Amino acid sequence: MSAIVASPVDVTLDAASPLAIQSRPEIPDSSGSRFDMELFEGDSGSTQQSNSLVQSRLQAAALSLGFGFAIFATWTVLREFLSDSQHLGNAFVAMEILSTAALIGVGVWLARVPRASASCLFWCELMIFGVPTLFFSVLHYLEMIFMAQTFDLIPQMPMSGWILLIFAYAIFVPRSWNRILTVVLTICVFPFVATSLAAYFHQNVLDMLRYDQSCLVEMVLSLAATVFTAVTSVRMISYLRGKADEARELGRYRLKEKIGSGGMGDVYLAEHRLMKRPCAIKVIRPEKAGDPRAIARFEREVRATARLNHWNSVSIFDYGRTSDGTFFYVMEYLTGLSMQELVKRRGPLSPARVVYLLTQVCNALNEAHAMQLVHRDIKPANLMVTEMGGAFDVVKLLDFGLAKPISDSLKGAEDSELTIAGSLTGSPLYMSPEQAMGEIKADHRSDIYAVGGVAFYMLTGRPPFEGAATLKILLSHLHEMPIAPSQARKQSSGAPISSDLDQVILKCLSKSADDRFQSARELQEALSALPESGHWNERLAEQWWTCNCSHYQTQNG
Repeated sequence: MSAIVASPVDVTLDAASPLAIQSRPEIPDSSGSRFDMELFEGDSGSTQQSNSLVQSRLQAAALSLGFGFAIFATWTVLREFLSDSQHLGNAFVAMEILSTAALIGVGVWLARVPRASASCLFWCELMIFGVPTLFFSVLHYLEMIFMAQTFDLIPQMPMSGWILLIFAYAIFVPRSWNRILTVVLTICVFPFVATSLAAYFHQNVLDMLRYDQSCLVEMVLSLAATVFTAVTSVRMISYLRGKADEARELGRYRLKEKIGSGGMGDVYLAEHRLMKRPCAIKVIRPEKAGDPRAIARFEREVRATARLNHWNSVSIFDYGRTSDGTFFYVMEYLTGLSMQELVKRRGPLSPARVVYLLTQVCNALNEAHAMQLVHRDIKPANLMVTEMGGAFDVVKLLDFGLAKPISDSLKGAEDSELTIAGSLTGSPLYMSPEQAMGEIKADHRSDIYAVGGVAFYMLTGRPPFEGAATLKILLSHLHEMPIAPSQARKQSSGAPISSDLDQVILKCLSKSADDRFQSARELQEALSALPESGHWNERLAEQWWTCNCSHYQTQNG
């Protein structure tokens, strides 16, 4: 999945974070967390992930070797055709040019193919390192003959190419150290084969080798030192990767890759070590670990969300902290698109589909409000549209990091200190007027206001109020009435918005909480009475996902 890209003012102003629970989003790592690591060969990831890593490394190896060959091919052509005498011959020049073309061609092919099969990668690897091996063998053979015939001596074996090739394989190819040892030892056989053939077919080469065996000793020592250094380096890297794997384990879970980031914590794709079930783990950032308020908020988010068990709320599986005090909790791993990304990719949604999705949001809020919990940060980025259990267009309400008990009887001793009078909590683009004023007693009707703002965004592709300055947006929430969604949608194609739907959304966006729907249940009933209700269903949702988002549907485990 792609990353959720928020607008400059769509941020959370209370050290909380959106849970961007998506499959492989492109979110840059700026946290410096020790858990943010890359998948390597040998991980328990999928074969597809391993093949992808091998393909990218082979592509780099092919292009790097091809670039080097191109430079020396240019020099060889200039030397052979501009000098008075040729010492390698036209056939060798042609071979060097063909080798260069083959390496660059394989590199370009690997760059253009989305996913190469394992067998294709094997043959690419064989070509990438087989072609240079044959080339260096011919070069080794010709250089020995040239030196023996021209100077009657073999002062030094041409070993630089072999050393370069051995290190290139060890550096670029993500294989185990014993496989790398096997391959590089095979490469080391070829210079001895080239030397033996030169001595067999040319008497003067044999005479020089009989006269002075030091060049053979130097060749053996150079290759032995190169192989030892390359394999030792690979083993050290494997050891460090093993240590990294240990660092990526949190209790019974193993972190695989970072899939989301927010103001309070980072979210990782993880796997239960025994059940092999994929899940998402939210880890509090190290810089927040020493903040008692942040830790208390983190624990409150876990407790609040864990009490929810509705289909449309994200499920919490586990919670704990590591020996070094790192807090984390484990939730279900979701695939799909956030509401924000869905609208950005596909444009404003049809009114019938908006009603269908909003009804599910109300389902989640019904349960939360019945437990006296106010979300306080409802926005498109915190609503995931996914496929689960064969059902399509399933909405999941995420991130109860700002959830707050309404009833004083439900507040813990630490909760009274978590919200300071006058502080802003929530996202400015969808913040209720009472939240914009910093009122602590904002209740469940603030969530109704935010739902109205999200509905406006779903229908028009923009929030009710926009602006470069956060303060301007907050003042708009306090003093301006938004235009009807049907007016904002006039320039957009698609089904028209009924006046009844306009009235429902504008009622949600009333400045006074008393003028809004007084509960999520009341809003849900109003949605069910709209003319758009019932015109979008599971069958249409399945058709839409099959036609538009089939490549997003991955298994949830």
